[in-house]
Amino acid sequence: MTDTDREWRAPADPPTPVTPVPFGKPWSIWFWGGLISTAGLALAVAPRVVLHLLDVEVGATGLPWVRFAGLVLLAYAMGYHVAGWTGQRTYMRASVVLRVFSLVVIGAFVLLDWLPKAWLAVGLVDFVGAVWTTLELRWRPKPKA
Repeated sequence: MTDTDREWRAPADPPTPVTPVPFGKPWSIWFWGGLISTAGLALAVAPRVVLHLLDVEVGATGLPWVRFAGLVLLAYAMGYHVAGWTGQRTYMRASVVLRVFSLVVIGAFVLLDWLPKAWLAVGLVDFVGAVWTTLELRWRPKPKA
């Protein structure tokens, strides 16, 4: 058997998980990916319900764009699912910056009256997730004696 034979994996084989955080999985990344997936699916399937919760009115001509945004969120969430599975710390660190920045941008949009105040909840949840991921990324396993 050659090295190539041993290295071969079927396309359906999942990637080998990495243990980058306490308890074996980056739970903040898994949680955020699940939250974004849920939001994307909800926007794609039932946009009026989600928009009502966020105090946003969109006309019939805007609904296809909202549904498309839901599909984009699903694609974006895939990055979190893959990072959680493979332990991609670089992606996790980048997500912290993005999620902290989202609170700043959402806050500015609220101050400018471009978004209703209800959207601050989205930014705050995003920020808390960024803090959680930061704590997970700082964890280092104790060296074995």
